[in-house]
Amino acid sequence: MTDPASNLLPATNEDTCGPYFPIYFADPTLEDLTSLNPGVVTEASGTPIILRGRVLDRHRELANGVVIEFWQANAKGVYRTPATEGDADIDPWFYGYGRMRSATGLYEFPTIMPGAAEGRAPNITVTIFSDGINRVVTQVFFDTEDGNENDPVLQAVGEDAPKLIARHDGRTASGAEVYVFDIIMAGDNETPFFDDLES
Repeated sequence: MTDPASNLLPATNEDTCGPYFPIYFADPTLEDLTSLNPGVVTEASGTPIILRGRVLDRHRELANGVVIEFWQANAKGVYRTPATEGDADIDPWFYGYGRMRSATGLYEFPTIMPGAAEGRAPNITVTIFSDGINRVVTQVFFDTEDGNENDPVLQAVGEDAPKLIARHDGRTASGAEVYVFDIIMAGDNETPFFDDLES
């Protein structure tokens, strides 16, 4: 009888962890939340916006190789979750989750202006993966929207609240409102991240 252990490969040494994202990690359908899928003639309800900016390292240089994920409510302030399945205010043409890769640290994300969920100002949760970090999470708010002064996250960060507010920067020829939001990973003017709020 053959010893089953003889077929095992020897363990390899541990290396620096990634993340190392395979090429299929890029999904163009997640890079624009204003449309559902190529070939489907429809669009999400709400005001189209473009959130653009830079992901900067501690030296204020563009971070190379980042993956950015976005999670938001629809225009009526409802998140698509198992708990909201069947909710009359769910937009069937809007998933609320997006993801993109950026080799340069620059990003541009078409979506719709999120509505205000209960007790919150309109916001988008942003998660960033990059070389040397596991994951950081923050939220972006909008300088044109109501409710920022009462939002619990903005209240929690206190005088750093302006670092979480995207500024309006005009409108595209197609009518999308443009907002600019830079994310600073560390150092001076670091963007407040959720792990900072918990410490």
